[in-house]
Amino acid sequence: MIGRDDACAMPSDSGARSFRSALCCAIDWLTARTVFLALAVFIFVGLATLDDYGVTGDAAQRQLGLAAVNYVLGDGDALPKDHNQYYGVAFEVPLVLAERFLNLADSREIFLSRHLLTHLSFLVGGLFCALLAQRLFRNRWLALFALLIFLLHPRLYAHSIFDTKNIPFLSMFMIALYLFHRAFRRDRIGAFALLGASLGLLVSLRIMGVLLVAAVLALRLCDLCLAGAGQRRRILATGVAFALACALTLYAVSPALWNNPLGIVEAFAILPHHPSHVDTLFQGELVRWPQIPAHYLPTWMAITTPPIALLLSLVGMAALLCRASLRPGEAFRNAPSRFWFVLLACPALGILAVIALNANINRGWHHMYFLCAPLSLLALFGLHWLTQALPRPALRKGVWMLAAAGLAATVVEMILLHPHQQFYFNFLIDRSTPEQLRAQYHTTAPGRMYREGLEQLLRVSPSSTFSLSSGREVGPNGHAVRNRSILPLAERTRIRIADGAEERSDYYIGNGTSAQVKKPEPPFAPVVYARKIYNNSMFWVTARDLSLVDASIADAYRDLHRSTTSGTPVAHSDFDLYLDGNRLTWVKAPCGPVDVRGTFLLRVFPVDLDNLPWWRRKAGFDRRDGPFVEHGVQFDGKCLMQRRLPAWPIRAIEAGQFADQGAVFWLERIDLPLGKTAAIDPHRAAWTLPGAPVARGRFDLHLDGPSLTYFKENCRPEDTAARFFLHLVPSNPAELPAHRRANGFDNLDFDFWENGLYREGQCLASIALPDYDILRIRTGQLLGERQLWRLDIPVGD
Repeated sequence: MIGRDDACAMPSDSGARSFRSALCCAIDWLTARTVFLALAVFIFVGLATLDDYGVTGDAAQRQLGLAAVNYVLGDGDALPKDHNQYYGVAFEVPLVLAERFLNLADSREIFLSRHLLTHLSFLVGGLFCALLAQRLFRNRWLALFALLIFLLHPRLYAHSIFDTKNIPFLSMFMIALYLFHRAFRRDRIGAFALLGASLGLLVSLRIMGVLLVAAVLALRLCDLCLAGAGQRRRILATGVAFALACALTLYAVSPALWNNPLGIVEAFAILPHHPSHVDTLFQGELVRWPQIPAHYLPTWMAITTPPIALLLSLVGMAALLCRASLRPGEAFRNAPSRFWFVLLACPALGILAVIALNANINRGWHHMYFLCAPLSLLALFGLHWLTQALPRPALRKGVWMLAAAGLAATVVEMILLHPHQQFYFNFLIDRSTPEQLRAQYHTTAPGRMYREGLEQLLRVSPSSTFSLSSGREVGPNGHAVRNRSILPLAERTRIRIADGAEERSDYYIGNGTSAQVKKPEPPFAPVVYARKIYNNSMFWVTARDLSLVDASIADAYRDLHRSTTSGTPVAHSDFDLYLDGNRLTWVKAPCGPVDVRGTFLLRVFPVDLDNLPWWRRKAGFDRRDGPFVEHGVQFDGKCLMQRRLPAWPIRAIEAGQFADQGAVFWLERIDLPLGKTAAIDPHRAAWTLPGAPVARGRFDLHLDGPSLTYFKENCRPEDTAARFFLHLVPSNPAELPAHRRANGFDNLDFDFWENGLYREGQCLASIALPDYDILRIRTGQLLGERQLWRLDIPVGD
């Protein structure tokens, strides 16, 4: 950095004086506008790279915006009736109105406009971070650092393109912090009314905005208690103006409250516990809410935040805590100081609220990204404190150089990850060992990578059109369908998305980011494109037929087929099954598209039940079902599929094939020799029924403490095709999950193949019941909207 005194020193030569004067003016002009010049660079980079990103959950968020706009225009039934009605639409409605105003009809134009406006909202949040830093320190270089520390967060930057829920809330949180500081410094009714309006908008976006509302009310109450008689009227007036502006804005921008103003109370009860029936991978273990450990959120924040931001924010928090211990009354009496303690309280209370409420933040911490607003300012405080506390100028310059190097390293990492910065992890975890990262942590939803796969297939596909499957991600909200919608029209017409596992497709898109298994199985089918991040396989595209790959790759699969079939199969059925070490291979010849329809069943029964994940132990087996297109390949009229088996000792294997509607095509059981190992066969033990049934119907129901067992003799596959409903009425409705209390019962509906066994004409399924006291059980089967059978079982008094 050129010092002004050095540049503007007066030389003796008149020509040199003119040059130095011009240089001095240029430096002054540039340094006075560093923040805006840096912001202009971010805008340029954003516009240049906007079209590199794919489509993810913002497609679902758009539906909420459309529903809200239709509701405002007079369609009274347009709002969702579940917990989604309380997700704020204050940002979604302007996005929908913008696309209507611009007459955007093509899906590509719509999603690019959404991505642009979302990214601009993120940049606005960074601008207000810099403006607040300028107000706090009156230093343009600290303001520039504030802008950079806020915007150069890899995960936030990626989400700023496609996340229309968490990023607008983060930016609005930063704007609210700016207005918070301004209101308490000015102490005027207008400033507090503006602050109240911003916080009303903030709460409408996400319910966690109440953190700042509570902070304002608490500080106003503190001021009221400490003020003299002449000041209390002004404090009351500003407090009333704030409360009215906040309430009116919240009501105005929340259509869900128009017919039910007290719905905000219901939102408080529902949203922290919104439904989630999925597991998440954390530190190598699969866990499900509410079993997430208390350190889940702090750990995710620590391992996904750039090191320089993490270090400086910790320094800032430590410095503030030391100041609080030395001068405990300062946080209440000194307005500038207590603002910093509000910033310190925001992440602390946010984390404690998640732990205390056992809130479902659902994989990672993107629901808590708003905490980066106060943390960025705390990092700024840490940098300022270090530069003030160190006695020597050389040490202070060293701190600045370290901060600049940290930001530069983050920029390099973002460039290397582009356009998948949402996968960023820092050095606190192992990023180099192959496939280690994705075996320890759920990385992220894979939707952002599907566009890259589609574009690669457009380049390598030998035909003008091709069909694509993505396993269970089918339908209008599937990842492949979403990401096809952002491609140019000429490219979209070349891609046909197969609807379901039974429809034949040329290629398959898979990913290694599953939260359902510790280490997703690598593909067996030939890979035509793959993407690794941190030496971990995050994404791949496979070909279904060997005619679509190179001859050398095709020959390797033909050699494998010959070597496999030279052995003796362990079972014969529609497919021959071969077992070689930890690999099970399916072979069929001749084989056509009809032979690989539906889902291939694979269940592995361990010698020791402790080897199973906790939620599988009741059933007694590990379930690894999947479509053929995910694990198989076709060539020369033959079918070849292979699956890896677990490393733990296996007692038995069941393999088969069933239709998406539940009908079983074939089923084979392979019992493996145990030698002298003493063990219980969990598969056979599962058939031991707990006494007489408590009810009889199409299935006999047995109740044994914490489990309900369904059993049927002479069972046919069609008996298990329809979905089972299971509704539990508790003795105390308050023990229900928050999102179930309005209905008065708990819903544990399931498909038979999720929890059941089928063998030798008998069917059995066992369901673990919650630990609260149950008054009544209602269960049966539904075929679409039609109820096939139903039983009511009184349990409690």
